[in-house]
Amino acid sequence: MTSVSRRSFIRGLATVPVGLWLAGKVHANTTHIRYDLSSPEGHEMLRILAQGVAKMKALPGKRPQGWLWQWYTHFVNGNTTKADEISRLLGGPTTTLGMFAEETWNTCQSHAGQNANNFMPWHRMYVYFFEEIVREITGRPDFALPYWNYTSHDPAKRGVVPVEFRLPNDPLFGTFYRSFRTSLANSGQPIHQGQPGDPMDISVAMAKTHYSTIDGVQGFCRAIDSGVHGRIHVLTGTSKNMGAVPYAAQDALFWVHHANIDRMWASWNANGNPNPTSGSWRDREFVFVDGKGQRVTGRLRDFFDTNVLGYRYDRHIGPDGREGSATLMTASAARRSVGTVAERIGSAPSVELAARPIRSIVRLEDGKPATALDPSGSRRTWLIVKDLHTWAQPEVLYHVYLSPRGGGIGPRVYAGNIHFFDAEFHDHGNSNLDEALGENFYSFDVTEILQRIAANGGASKAPLEVAFVPGGQPTPGAKPLVGTIQLIWQ
Repeated sequence: MTSVSRRSFIRGLATVPVGLWLAGKVHANTTHIRYDLSSPEGHEMLRILAQGVAKMKALPGKRPQGWLWQWYTHFVNGNTTKADEISRLLGGPTTTLGMFAEETWNTCQSHAGQNANNFMPWHRMYVYFFEEIVREITGRPDFALPYWNYTSHDPAKRGVVPVEFRLPNDPLFGTFYRSFRTSLANSGQPIHQGQPGDPMDISVAMAKTHYSTIDGVQGFCRAIDSGVHGRIHVLTGTSKNMGAVPYAAQDALFWVHHANIDRMWASWNANGNPNPTSGSWRDREFVFVDGKGQRVTGRLRDFFDTNVLGYRYDRHIGPDGREGSATLMTASAARRSVGTVAERIGSAPSVELAARPIRSIVRLEDGKPATALDPSGSRRTWLIVKDLHTWAQPEVLYHVYLSPRGGGIGPRVYAGNIHFFDAEFHDHGNSNLDEALGENFYSFDVTEILQRIAANGGASKAPLEVAFVPGGQPTPGAKPLVGTIQLIWQ
């Protein structure tokens, strides 16, 4: 069985650009297939992953191929700081390992004020090199990271944490268990049980035709990031685990979750949607360690194409959010074009959310129709919720409703949900506190809701209000804040 020696790591600290690294890999000419972990092939890969995780956890904290280093690459333990951990574990920032940690730790994108477009490619890089470490440490070059298919329309799988992650005493899979998950997650029940709407639905995001946000409307990347990605974190983990950025990557569930997020991006591309071809953010460079301990550098745009990286998925997801074959699929749901410029037509005061429903009244701009609908019919009406902040993770989703004032709350006026996973200060150590927040931006197409309200005469009787309703009991003292609420035409 292959092992990773400290000598090979130190020898490998010379920088290897990812293009040269890929060219020198034996497996670069072999396509690895990432399978649903519930399939026979995926379950075999899950067994290898369990072996790899156990070996990584057995390594000292100073080893870059070890579990702690890989966790800290995402973000350092929230009970301490990056600088303190580098001093405690590595002898300070001027040692060889200390300098390496300075480059690699706390580099999660885009949850601490970075460009929201970085989310997809950075996490692909992160997962890709983690997969390499598992191959090396287990001596299984055929290993491909399986994915947790929580968006499956099979009710036995949809939103259900796989049983292998719920076995604390199992000799093989016990290494996957974490007690700091929600009760639904660790009891094998759907994590979205009892929530309004369907938090596992990704049809709106998958139907997007643009990767980046266009003025007031989310693009695919942000729609996935602030959508199902964050919802999975909140609904599976507490604020000491998957539910908070600094602790998320200590749970092995993180890796199979992000393999599925990566599958969504690969599927979106397979459905005929292009990645950005311009923008300086694409050239942002990051440092990782590969399975042999080499220091590898790569730009975000180097990770846009899974074919170049030597892997693919067993099944892709269509534009309607349902699984199909791994070949190109056409949209089964209508795709609407999005204008490039938004016009603000109304706004509501900021609100601090609580354990009860909180409402905020929308004031329309002068001259705008009471229906809030574009009279020309050429633009959609969007509800924008952004500038979120919390002092501690509320550990719940908040559900958003739009209705006439005093009209009550019900499924008929449900707009969507928000969370605060990336709305807590997570400072990378080189920015002001007020710059250490993620984008925290949501856009909901509320055109049909407004049409229904208008048809019932509600729009002419009372102003609109936005209501935020917790999907559970939030953490006391979290004080989550919604800073900006707007209606726009775009």
